[in-house]
Amino acid sequence: MSQARAKKRGYDLESRPENQSRRRHLVKDDEWITDFIKRAPFGYFATRWDDQPFVHPMTFWYDEDKHCLYMHGAMIGRRDANTKRHEKIAFCASEMGRLLPSNRALNFSAQFRSVMAFGDVVEVTSEDEQKHAFYGLIKKYFSEMELNRDFSPIIQEDLDRTRAYRINIKSWSGKENWKEETPVNPDFPPLDEKWLQDDSFPMSYGKMG
Repeated sequence: MSQARAKKRGYDLESRPENQSRRRHLVKDDEWITDFIKRAPFGYFATRWDDQPFVHPMTFWYDEDKHCLYMHGAMIGRRDANTKRHEKIAFCASEMGRLLPSNRALNFSAQFRSVMAFGDVVEVTSEDEQKHAFYGLIKKYFSEMELNRDFSPIIQEDLDRTRAYRINIKSWSGKENWKEETPVNPDFPPLDEKWLQDDSFPMSYGKMG
Protein backbone atom coordinates (compact mmCIF):
# COMPACT_ATOMS: atom_id res chain seq x y z
CA MET A 1 0.00 0.00 0.00
CA SER A 2 1.36 3.45 -0.91
CA GLN A 3 2.13 5.97 1.84
CA ALA A 4 -0.43 8.38 0.39
CA ARG A 5 -3.16 5.74 0.50
CA ALA A 6 -2.20 4.68 4.02
CA LYS A 7 -2.32 8.30 5.16
CA LYS A 8 -5.75 8.76 3.61
CA ARG A 9 -7.11 5.69 5.41
CA GLY A 10 -5.49 6.63 8.70
CA TYR A 11 -5.77 9.84 10.68
CA ASP A 12 -3.79 12.99 11.18
CA LEU A 13 -4.77 16.59 11.90
CA GLU A 14 -3.30 17.82 8.63
CA SER A 15 -5.65 15.76 6.48
CA ARG A 16 -8.72 15.72 8.75
CA PRO A 17 -9.67 18.49 11.23
CA GLU A 18 -10.29 17.56 14.86
CA ASN A 19 -14.07 17.93 14.48
CA GLN A 20 -14.40 15.88 11.29
CA SER A 21 -15.66 12.32 11.77
CA ARG A 22 -14.50 9.40 9.68
CA ARG A 23 -18.02 7.92 9.63
CA ARG A 24 -19.83 10.71 7.78
CA HIS A 25 -23.24 8.99 7.82
CA LEU A 26 -23.38 9.36 11.61
CA VAL A 27 -22.56 13.08 11.66
CA LYS A 28 -25.22 15.52 12.94
CA ASP A 29 -25.78 19.21 12.16
CA ASP A 30 -25.39 22.30 14.37
CA GLU A 31 -29.06 22.34 15.38
CA TRP A 32 -28.82 18.76 16.66
CA ILE A 33 -25.55 19.50 18.47
CA THR A 34 -27.02 22.59 20.15
CA ASP A 35 -30.05 20.66 21.39
CA PHE A 36 -27.93 17.78 22.67
CA ILE A 37 -25.33 19.89 24.45
CA LYS A 38 -28.03 21.89 26.22
CA ARG A 39 -29.64 18.71 27.57
CA ALA A 40 -26.51 16.74 28.46
CA PRO A 41 -26.26 16.51 32.26
CA PHE A 42 -22.54 15.87 32.50
CA GLY A 43 -19.46 16.65 30.43
CA TYR A 44 -15.81 15.61 30.34
CA PHE A 45 -13.16 18.27 29.87
CA ALA A 46 -9.68 17.28 28.71
CA THR A 47 -6.71 19.37 29.86
CA ARG A 48 -3.01 18.68 30.13
CA TRP A 49 0.07 19.48 32.14
CA ASP A 50 2.74 19.47 29.44
CA ASP A 51 2.66 15.89 28.11
CA GLN A 52 0.41 14.48 30.87
CA PRO A 53 -3.30 14.52 29.88
CA PHE A 54 -6.17 14.70 32.35
CA VAL A 55 -9.95 14.34 32.07
CA HIS A 56 -12.28 16.23 34.42
CA PRO A 57 -15.94 15.19 34.77
CA MET A 58 -17.95 18.37 35.33
CA THR A 59 -21.34 20.00 35.34
CA PHE A 60 -21.54 22.75 32.71
CA TRP A 61 -23.92 24.80 30.61
CA TYR A 62 -23.91 26.01 27.03
CA ASP A 63 -24.46 29.71 26.27
CA GLU A 64 -25.91 29.75 22.76
CA ASP A 65 -25.61 33.54 22.36
CA LYS A 66 -21.86 33.49 23.10
CA HIS A 67 -21.29 29.99 21.64
CA CYS A 68 -19.32 28.96 24.71
CA LEU A 69 -19.42 26.58 27.65
CA TYR A 70 -19.26 27.62 31.28
CA MET A 71 -17.99 25.47 34.14
CA HIS A 72 -16.74 26.17 37.65
CA GLY A 73 -14.01 24.82 39.88
CA ALA A 74 -11.99 25.19 43.05
CA MET A 75 -9.70 28.16 43.59
CA ILE A 76 -6.66 25.86 43.67
CA GLY A 77 -6.35 22.50 41.94
CA ARG A 78 -5.29 20.51 38.93
CA ARG A 79 -7.89 21.91 36.54
CA ASP A 80 -6.97 25.49 37.41
CA ALA A 81 -3.25 24.81 37.10
CA ASN A 82 -3.59 22.94 33.81
CA THR A 83 -5.76 25.57 32.14
CA LYS A 84 -3.41 28.35 33.18
CA ARG A 85 -0.51 26.41 31.66
CA HIS A 86 -2.28 25.38 28.42
CA GLU A 87 -5.36 27.19 27.15
CA LYS A 88 -6.47 24.58 24.63
CA ILE A 89 -9.21 22.28 25.87
CA ALA A 90 -11.43 19.50 24.56
CA PHE A 91 -14.93 18.56 25.70
CA CYS A 92 -17.16 15.52 25.32
CA ALA A 93 -20.70 14.65 26.39
CA SER A 94 -22.46 11.42 25.49
CA GLU A 95 -25.59 9.37 25.95
CA MET A 96 -25.70 5.58 25.86
CA GLY A 97 -28.80 3.68 24.82
CA ARG A 98 -29.52 -0.02 24.59
CA LEU A 99 -26.79 -2.62 24.31
CA LEU A 100 -27.12 -4.47 21.00
CA PRO A 101 -26.19 -8.17 21.13
CA SER A 102 -25.29 -10.26 18.12
CA ASN A 103 -24.52 -13.87 17.39
CA ARG A 104 -21.20 -12.76 15.88
CA ALA A 105 -18.47 -11.38 18.14
CA LEU A 106 -17.50 -8.61 15.69
CA ASN A 107 -20.99 -7.09 15.68
CA PHE A 108 -21.73 -6.57 19.39
CA SER A 109 -22.63 -2.88 19.66
CA ALA A 110 -24.51 -0.16 21.55
CA GLN A 111 -26.72 2.79 20.74
CA PHE A 112 -24.99 6.12 21.40
CA ARG A 113 -25.11 9.86 20.86
CA SER A 114 -22.22 12.21 21.50
CA VAL A 115 -20.85 15.71 21.03
CA MET A 116 -17.24 16.82 21.02
CA ALA A 117 -16.05 20.43 21.19
CA PHE A 118 -12.63 22.06 20.92
CA GLY A 119 -11.54 25.52 21.96
CA ASP A 120 -9.70 27.76 24.38
CA VAL A 121 -10.44 28.10 28.09
CA VAL A 122 -10.19 31.36 30.01
CA GLU A 123 -10.89 32.21 33.62
CA VAL A 124 -13.83 34.54 34.03
CA THR A 125 -12.74 37.55 36.07
CA SER A 126 -15.49 40.17 35.76
CA GLU A 127 -18.17 40.07 38.45
CA ASP A 128 -21.02 40.32 35.96
CA GLU A 129 -19.82 37.39 33.87
CA GLN A 130 -19.02 35.32 36.96
CA LYS A 131 -22.62 35.74 38.11
CA HIS A 132 -23.84 35.00 34.58
CA ALA A 133 -21.85 31.74 34.63
CA PHE A 134 -23.06 30.64 38.08
CA TYR A 135 -26.69 31.61 37.60
CA GLY A 136 -26.62 29.74 34.28
CA LEU A 137 -25.48 26.57 36.05
CA ILE A 138 -28.22 26.93 38.66
CA LYS A 139 -30.85 27.52 35.99
CA LYS A 140 -29.80 24.40 34.05
CA TYR A 141 -29.71 21.97 36.97
CA PHE A 142 -32.20 23.52 39.39
CA SER A 143 -34.61 25.21 36.99
CA GLU A 144 -37.61 24.70 39.28
CA MET A 145 -36.02 26.86 42.00
CA GLU A 146 -36.47 30.63 41.92
CA LEU A 147 -33.99 33.34 42.88
CA ASN A 148 -35.00 35.33 45.99
CA ARG A 149 -37.73 32.81 46.76
CA ASP A 150 -35.86 29.51 47.09
CA PHE A 151 -32.25 30.71 47.28
CA SER A 152 -30.40 33.94 48.01
CA PRO A 153 -28.53 36.04 45.43
CA ILE A 154 -24.85 35.49 44.72
CA ILE A 155 -22.65 37.63 46.96
CA GLN A 156 -18.97 38.53 46.86
CA GLU A 157 -18.06 35.80 49.37
CA ASP A 158 -19.48 33.22 46.93
CA LEU A 159 -17.36 34.62 44.09
CA ASP A 160 -14.25 34.59 46.28
CA ARG A 161 -14.57 30.86 46.97
CA THR A 162 -14.87 29.41 43.46
CA ARG A 163 -13.69 30.10 39.94
CA ALA A 164 -15.70 30.33 36.74
CA TYR A 165 -14.30 29.30 33.38
CA ARG A 166 -15.45 30.01 29.84
CA ILE A 167 -14.62 27.67 26.97
CA ASN A 168 -14.71 29.58 23.70
CA ILE A 169 -15.74 26.93 21.18
CA LYS A 170 -13.67 26.93 17.99
CA SER A 171 -15.13 23.77 16.47
CA TRP A 172 -17.50 20.97 17.39
CA SER A 173 -19.10 17.83 16.04
CA GLY A 174 -22.01 15.55 16.83
CA LYS A 175 -22.53 11.88 16.15
CA GLU A 176 -25.48 9.53 16.57
CA ASN A 177 -25.72 5.78 16.04
CA TRP A 178 -29.13 4.77 17.40
CA LYS A 179 -29.83 1.71 15.27
CA GLU A 180 -32.38 -0.78 16.60
CA GLU A 181 -30.29 -3.86 15.86
CA THR A 182 -26.82 -4.89 14.78
CA PRO A 183 -25.82 -7.33 12.01
CA VAL A 184 -25.91 -11.04 12.73
CA ASN A 185 -24.25 -14.17 11.40
CA PRO A 186 -26.75 -15.94 9.11
CA ASP A 187 -24.76 -19.17 9.40
CA PHE A 188 -25.12 -19.34 13.19
CA PRO A 189 -28.29 -20.02 15.27
CA PRO A 190 -30.30 -16.80 15.76
CA LEU A 191 -30.36 -14.95 19.07
CA ASP A 192 -32.86 -15.98 21.71
CA GLU A 193 -35.60 -13.37 22.24
CA LYS A 194 -34.51 -12.97 25.86
CA TRP A 195 -31.41 -11.11 24.61
CA LEU A 196 -33.46 -8.59 22.62
CA GLN A 197 -35.34 -6.88 25.47
CA ASP A 198 -34.64 -3.37 26.81
CA ASP A 199 -33.66 -4.82 30.18
CA SER A 200 -31.68 -7.82 28.93
CA PHE A 201 -28.35 -6.35 30.05
CA PRO A 202 -27.84 -4.31 33.26
CA MET A 203 -25.48 -1.79 31.65
CA SER A 204 -27.91 -0.73 28.92
CA TYR A 205 -28.72 2.98 28.93
CA GLY A 206 -25.45 3.75 30.70
CA LYS A 207 -26.41 2.24 34.04
CA MET A 208 -23.68 1.18 36.40
CA GLY A 209 -23.17 -2.57 36.56
